[in-house]
Amino acid sequence: MLKFKRYLWVAALAATGPVAAANTAPDVGDFADVVRNGSVELNLRYRLEHVDQDGMPESALASTLRSRISLATAPLAGFALELELDDVTALGNDRYNSTVNGHGRYPVVADPEGTEVNRAQLDYRRGGLHATAGRQRILHANQRFVGNVGWRQNEQTYDGLRWQWQGGSTTLDGSYVYRVQRVFGPDDGAQSADWDGEIALLRTTWSPLPKHTLAAFAYHLDIDPSRDFSSALTVANASETVGLEYSGEWQALSVTASWASQGDIGDNPGNYRAQYHNLEATLALSALRLQAGHEVLGADNGSGFRTPLATLHKFQGWADMFLVTPGEGLRDSWLGLAGERGSLNWATAYHDFRSDERSRDLGRELDLLLGWKVSPHLSLQFKLALFDAASGSGYRDTDKAWLIAELRL
Repeated sequence: MLKFKRYLWVAALAATGPVAAANTAPDVGDFADVVRNGSVELNLRYRLEHVDQDGMPESALASTLRSRISLATAPLAGFALELELDDVTALGNDRYNSTVNGHGRYPVVADPEGTEVNRAQLDYRRGGLHATAGRQRILHANQRFVGNVGWRQNEQTYDGLRWQWQGGSTTLDGSYVYRVQRVFGPDDGAQSADWDGEIALLRTTWSPLPKHTLAAFAYHLDIDPSRDFSSALTVANASETVGLEYSGEWQALSVTASWASQGDIGDNPGNYRAQYHNLEATLALSALRLQAGHEVLGADNGSGFRTPLATLHKFQGWADMFLVTPGEGLRDSWLGLAGERGSLNWATAYHDFRSDERSRDLGRELDLLLGWKVSPHLSLQFKLALFDAASGSGYRDTDKAWLIAELRL
C-alpha cells in the first residue's frame, strides 16, 4: 500500500507543480467578498417507502424526511470552503428496520435517523487542476465502482484528499481516503456507520475522438477489521481492482463496454480472483430510448466480485436484492425503455438474474418509474420494483414502492 500511495502523490505533485508556478498573480478581493458572494442552498426530500417481502412478519412503511443545508464561500486565490449538514427524521411511526432502530420484524429500509456533517471540504481550483481536502462526495463515471449512494437519505461521503486534472483530451483523477461515511450512519447499528482504512482510487480517461472515451482505473480498498462487526460486513470487502472502460456514440446509438479484475487484499479472509464484464447499448428513437445490457460479476473460490463503494441502487434492479454479489457470481441480462414528454419522464426495465457459475436461475425483476418536474424547484417521483425469486434460489419475493417529493431552494 505504501508504494501505491507514493505513486499517487508523486503523480499529484507532478500535476500541480507546473500549474502553481504559472499562477503567481496577487490575490484579488477580501474575506468580506468571500462570504458576501457565497451561496446557501436548502434541499428537502420526503420519501414514503413500502416494502413487502416474503418471510417477514410485517411489511415496512418508512416515512422519512431528509433536510440538507449547503453553504459555500466564493473563491479567493483559487480556494473555497464548502459545508453541508444533513438531518434524517422519521415522520410518524417508524415501521421499518433502519438497521439501527432494532425493528427486526420489518424488512430493511436503510434510512436511519440522525444529524451529521455530510461534507466539509476545502477546494482549490487553478487552470485544469481541482484539489479537494476533507469530507467530500466522490463520483466516478456512472458510479458502478465509486459513488455517493445518493438514493439513500443519508449520503455516502469520503474523508480524504482528491486531485483532478484535465489537459486537452486527458483527465487524471486520484484520491486517498482514510474513512468512508456510509449510508448506515451516523450511528452504528446492524451495519458499521463508517469504514476506516487506506483506500486509493485512481482513474484516467482519454478521448481520442469526439464522443469516444477510453478509461483505465485502479481501486485499492484496504479496509480495517472491526471487533464490533463480522468480517463479512467489513474486511470481506477489502480488494484491489483494475479495469478498462470504453464509451462511444454514433448518432442515435451509444455503447459502453467495460472489464475489470479483482482480488483480495489486507485482512480479507477470502482468496479469490474474479472478473467483471459489462456491455450496454442505448438507441435513441425520437422521444424514446431503448436500452439493453448484460453485466457479469464473476466469482472464484466462493467469493463474488464486489463493488462496495458503488451506488448500487442504479444497478441490478431497484429492489436491491444483490447488494452483495453471491458466492457463485451474478449475471444480469436486462432490457429497458425510457422517455420524456414535457415535464414528465418515465422508465421501465426488466431483469433476468442468474448465477455466473452453473447458471442457476435466481429470479427476475420488473422496474417502473414516473417522474414529474412540477417547477424548477419541486419534483415528484413514483417508483416500483417487483422481484420474483426463483424457486430454490435462496432469495425471497420482494415488492417495493416509493413516493418521493424533493424541494430545492
